[in-house]
Amino acid sequence: MNKQVPRISDIQLPSSVSTLYIDGSFLPPPSHPVSSMAFAWTAIDPDGFILESHYNNISSIFPSALRLEVFALLHGLDSLPQNSTITVATDCAQLLSLWSLYVDAPFIPRMLKESNHLLWSSIRTIILQKNLDVSLIKVPAHADNPLNNHVDALAKAAHTDSNLSSRPSSALLAPCILQFNSLPVDINIRKFIRDIFDAKSLLILAVLPRFNSYSSTSDIDWACTKFCLNNNKLFASHRNGRSEFCGFCIKLLLDMLLTLTTLQR
Repeated sequence: MNKQVPRISDIQLPSSVSTLYIDGSFLPPPSHPVSSMAFAWTAIDPDGFILESHYNNISSIFPSALRLEVFALLHGLDSLPQNSTITVATDCAQLLSLWSLYVDAPFIPRMLKESNHLLWSSIRTIILQKNLDVSLIKVPAHADNPLNNHVDALAKAAHTDSNLSSRPSSALLAPCILQFNSLPVDINIRKFIRDIFDAKSLLILAVLPRFNSYSSTSDIDWACTKFCLNNNKLFASHRNGRSEFCGFCIKLLLDMLLTLTTLQR
């Protein structure tokens, strides 16, 4: 029995496709009630005729314009048949530079520190599974290229098409996917974990018994105290090498030490 390979796209393009034009459209608040993210691609044959076009929305988790460009590339490549040779046209210069870093080159751990690393890993997986020969070219954004204008219009139309269903965030083909509350973590993993523990420690600080005059000083959370005394990078504004917020935390915690003055209150 052949193991079915999971797919992101439910479209199967013909072998005659030679070029993919891709684009994304990002509407952040307040231009839109909530962040709206849409992508589009158009498949072209060697004679320049449009074979098929596709557009859709994706989940607004980790919103960014670059994420849309990467997802459009991912979805378009997953729609190709096996052993295709394809040229991808994009007006996103950053996409081209990241392609040469994360796809053309061997895998480097640095990729895991970047946003959208799960999308890039999924692209690498698709290229290997389908044996694709992919090259990217830059299309000037305002050169009035008809096909680039076409795919740009499609991406923008997706924001107002009520018949579309947003692509799930779990539609990824990366070999290993870290999840938090059932959502894939597609940002710097180390920073994400650190932010969770920082937020937890600050929440503990906010409910310290210091704010209840009838609480005992024996209820002090010393683990949280150690964290606040050691952490000097909570905010960007610094005085004497420490953040203002960290200085405020230290003042609160020093006021709770078991000194004679504290016990006499």
